[in-house]
Amino acid sequence: MTGKTAQVSFGSQPRATLHTSMGDMTLELLTDKAPRTCENFARLAANGFYDGLTFHRVMKDFMVQGGCPKGDGTGGPGYTIKPEFNDTPHVKGVVSMARSNDPHSAGCQFFLVHGDARYLDFQYAAFARLVEGEDVLDRIATTDVDESRFREMSKPRMTIYINRIELSDVDVSDTSPAPETAPKADAEPAPAEDTGEPDDEADDEPVEKSKAKKTSKARTRKAEPKSKKDSGEAKKSDGDDEAKSAAKSAKKKTTKKKTTARTSKGRKKATTRKAKSEE
Repeated sequence: MTGKTAQVSFGSQPRATLHTSMGDMTLELLTDKAPRTCENFARLAANGFYDGLTFHRVMKDFMVQGGCPKGDGTGGPGYTIKPEFNDTPHVKGVVSMARSNDPHSAGCQFFLVHGDARYLDFQYAAFARLVEGEDVLDRIATTDVDESRFREMSKPRMTIYINRIELSDVDVSDTSPAPETAPKADAEPAPAEDTGEPDDEADDEPVEKSKAKKTSKARTRKAEPKSKKDSGEAKKSDGDDEAKSAAKSAKKKTTKKKTTARTSKGRKKATTRKAKSEE
């Protein structure tokens, strides 16, 4: 899939102000660090893509994530962009693109770091930093949360809206998206906190493996009785052979005894006849 050439130009101080239901946050776009990512973000913002979307994932001292059209971390714009990992440190206020385990899966979701997350450096494309509205970031990051569909405490109890994003010192003459890679499945949750928590894709794998193990055990249990039966039949067969062998041996002994008895009887008669003859 190909798209139109991005018609985006930046001035010396490109800004993007997020007007949210909890206040405004102004971002400085890092066009020297991630130019294509900044262009994609600006195009989506200018086209009204983010208007009315939410911050669906909130984790105090880690990050707040938003920009998902489905509102649960699994949506995307219908295309992905090439990653622009850079040396921008992921510290409080830095804005980076959310993605799944696939480095090429970022599209529209982004997160604002609320703590020190330097372990994300060079793994996520940082493209902006907060220059105004840190108090708003704190309010969003400290809102009450419940358990999400991914079994982490990150789902805000109250809906936090991105009403609109206002650009300044940015000229966008063509607001249609310009994908740089082939469309992929919509699934781009933000990075899990450095605790080994599963993301959307990894979460299904243990379940499938667990089912496979249960099925394997069940098949083994079913196979056991058959194995025992076969063993019993083998023993029975061996027993039959032994019985037959014993019977043959007994028959031979009986025949031998009869033969011996006949021979002894014959000898006795011969002795008697000889005695009578001598008389």
